[in-house]
Amino acid sequence: MGPLWAATRIRAGGSIEYHRASGGVSMPGEHVQFDAIGGGALREPPCAIARAFRRALALVLTTLFASVLPACDRAPSYSQATPTDVIRSAAQMVKDNRADLLPNLLYAENDEMRRLYRALGTFLKHTQELAQSLQTKFPEEVNKLKKQGEEAAKKGQATTLFGQLAQAQSRSRRGPPDKSQQEAFNAALKRIFVDPYGSLDDGVERLSTTPINDDVAAIMVDGKPMLAPLGLTMRRVKTDDREIWAVVPPLNIPGVANFVPKTKEEFQIWGSLIKTFDNVVVDLTKDVNSGAMKSLDDVSKKAGEKAFIPAAMTVFAYTQAMEARKKAAQKAAQSTPQAPTPGKN
Repeated sequence: MGPLWAATRIRAGGSIEYHRASGGVSMPGEHVQFDAIGGGALREPPCAIARAFRRALALVLTTLFASVLPACDRAPSYSQATPTDVIRSAAQMVKDNRADLLPNLLYAENDEMRRLYRALGTFLKHTQELAQSLQTKFPEEVNKLKKQGEEAAKKGQATTLFGQLAQAQSRSRRGPPDKSQQEAFNAALKRIFVDPYGSLDDGVERLSTTPINDDVAAIMVDGKPMLAPLGLTMRRVKTDDREIWAVVPPLNIPGVANFVPKTKEEFQIWGSLIKTFDNVVVDLTKDVNSGAMKSLDDVSKKAGEKAFIPAAMTVFAYTQAMEARKKAAQKAAQSTPQAPTPGKN
């Protein structure tokens, strides 16, 4: 058995002096110094002391990480093992104030689309924070607006922004929008701000799925296909270590497919557009919390002022990029030699 060492005293400068406590041959004045400050060339402590020091250091680090990591903003686990799990996870994300994770439930065809969904997740998170600030600052207006939305929904009226856009497009064929349509549109915009995920949170029990085949399931609302007649589906996706289900955004339907980004430039422009709206929401939240906004009408009006010009510029840039893509495709088609028709020289 090797010699045992014990600390005798701490020397000036932070070094520790050890002496042989028992075992081995005692040598008068034999000692070793372990410099806590790190200064000076000192003898290495015996193996037993080194091992004890490493164990103590590991214990300290383990305790430190165990106390720090729970405070980190780690994403909880949400199941996508089945189509039903996806619906439940979406509702739970909203309840947990983790709207930023909702795009994780979407199917992405490529890495560029996945990065775009991550940017969308940041925007959704900030939208949820704005809704919470509005509830705190204008509780009476928010509750009144929610009740109006519930009554309008019972009457079959469009209460969402997309519903108002669809109605406006239909009525525009009969003439310019009137004042009532503009007011309805503004009300829909305010509803998004005050309760962006209310329909998901409150209507989750109305949602269900039905299998189409082993790898595809249709999403149903009250037993009927969502977004009929086109429908909204989920598909089974294989990852590196597991299989999950993900919602397939309807990006291939007429009127939408042409706007889906295809090139790197188009993905960048879409990212800029999402960032534009994200900045608007962040600024609005700051204005609401600081007391600069006095009502929900102020919020919706300010949102239009902040977003209109940058959004218009971004949309114009995307239109130009789409035209460039179209021309490039036409040029490529013209330069491709056509195969000769059978029977003709």
